[in-house]
Amino acid sequence: MTFYVFHATPMKRARVHYHSCKHCRDGQGQENQDKNGSGATGWDGPFNSRKEAEDFMARHYRFEDVGCCKYCLES
Repeated sequence: MTFYVFHATPMKRARVHYHSCKHCRDGQGQENQDKNGSGATGWDGPFNSRKEAEDFMARHYRFEDVGCCKYCLES
């Protein structure tokens, strides 16, 4: 299983995604989505476990809005 972390610095948001999520697509993001002008956004990973991705996110993105994707990793 492979996971990625999406970060959107301007919105102070970060999310863990499963690699096959339609929002992640192995760290490529959504198809046909233009992010120009939205500031620093991107993907980190791959990570070998959800915990590894969550730990990375906690260390690198100290935003108030962090968590797991509600589409692919609903808890």
